[in-house]
Amino acid sequence: MKLSPYTSVVGAIQQEKRLDVIANNLANAATPGYRKVGARFENFMELQTYTQTAQGPVRRTGNPMDVAINGEGYFRVQTDKGERYTRAGNLTVDAQGRLVTPQGWPILGQGGIIQIEGSNIRIGAEGQVYDGENLVDTLDVVAFPQGTRLVHDERNLLMPADPNAFPLPAQNFTLEQGALEGANFSAVQEMTSMIETMRIFEACQKVMKTSYEEDKQLINQLGKS
Repeated sequence: MKLSPYTSVVGAIQQEKRLDVIANNLANAATPGYRKVGARFENFMELQTYTQTAQGPVRRTGNPMDVAINGEGYFRVQTDKGERYTRAGNLTVDAQGRLVTPQGWPILGQGGIIQIEGSNIRIGAEGQVYDGENLVDTLDVVAFPQGTRLVHDERNLLMPADPNAFPLPAQNFTLEQGALEGANFSAVQEMTSMIETMRIFEACQKVMKTSYEEDKQLINQLGKS
């Protein structure tokens, strides 16, 4: 039995999965704080994904509602599915006066949901949130123990793959108001990976086609015998 048609089919399927991962990364190239999803083969049959946690580039925006994390850590976010975590600091204040993500999920402070009454918001390097001259709360920036696998949930939110993994207070970080962290990958490198993956996919297709033509010729020859 020839293995080439079967191995090429499996290879094409895996490369198609990898293309989906790369395409999703590229779609989020301009998303603040986005963590790149990588893909690797654990064995020939199985493609594993993982979330890269390296720091992304920080750029100044001048918007006081933008906050970048320099160093380790994530903002805690309260959603309807439980707590999630993000590096995206493009915050806003909703109609209820809560400090929230662009999707409307409350950003949590050490005292819970942060309520803002005024418009003069200041955020200190250690996460102190001031409403005018009043200290309202401190942003609860947390980090996970080394080796904790994080996965994307939705809308640029992360969660630990292990439901029993819990974060701890982050130690090595500073917050920068008026700045945003970008996605932590190079769009050019992702485009290069996409081209390489497409070439491998096409090579698998050629092997399948060649195998089909060989089988077709063999069947025709047997039919004439």
